[in-house]
Amino acid sequence: MRFHGIAAGLMGLCLLSPAASLQAEIIIEDTFTGYPDNALISADPAGPANGLSGNWTLVPNSDFFVNKTQADDDAGTGKAVYDRPSTDNGARTATRNTSAAHVLYETDGDLFYASFLIDPARAGGDMTFELELVSLGGGGAVDFSFGISGGAFIVGNGGISGVASGGTVTADEQLVLVRIEYGDTSTGGLDDDEVVTVWVDPVDESSLPVINGVSAELLNSGGGKILTVSIRADQMDGQPAFFDNLRVGLSFAEVMPVTLFADGFESGTTDLWSSVTP
Repeated sequence: MRFHGIAAGLMGLCLLSPAASLQAEIIIEDTFTGYPDNALISADPAGPANGLSGNWTLVPNSDFFVNKTQADDDAGTGKAVYDRPSTDNGARTATRNTSAAHVLYETDGDLFYASFLIDPARAGGDMTFELELVSLGGGGAVDFSFGISGGAFIVGNGGISGVASGGTVTADEQLVLVRIEYGDTSTGGLDDDEVVTVWVDPVDESSLPVINGVSAELLNSGGGKILTVSIRADQMDGQPAFFDNLRVGLSFAEVMPVTLFADGFESGTTDLWSSVTP
């Protein structure tokens, strides 16, 4: 994996004290490692993941794979591969349930973060992750999505319905990281919208975002928790698209692909570090 523009900033994290560099538990993480070789991601047993339960459930003919593509059964990507045939322009979705009632936001001003890797990013295609969020008070759910559509990075209400967009998609592997500041519409006043910020290949939270503090009505009033996570891809012109390292958490550090401690590497992430280019 190549993390463009990330390595130098990560090296700087080594200077942090152990207390400053410790991170809380990631709410959701799926690195798509440990799945059976040459298996659909819906096949038993499901690969290991934090905060997720069961298998990825596919809509018919979804063409999602792990550790292979249709063209190469021995590709060994270790990623979720979307390899739709060029003759089929339909939307494809894979969904997995959460294993607990993960509360993402509850109070006005709460923050949450999510990230994933895409490779290659097809400028003409749509690739998003979706979080199904149910209101803590009951009575409805919303789909919050983020990814790429129409050559730009987007955040929206489910699918590819973007409400904020920015940046330019390239054909390289890219880390897409989003931050949402919750605005509770039930409180009234001026602070009644969510504030959306999106980075691509950031070094840290001060990096220049591609979507910078956009206000949007996205989430449930009164707080929300995650029910499911979905991968959606379509219109990829028959070219494989790779998804990797889905993370959802309550801080920027939790959803970065590599976290360094003062005395070394965080357990479970050294495989990622081994392929970071200096």
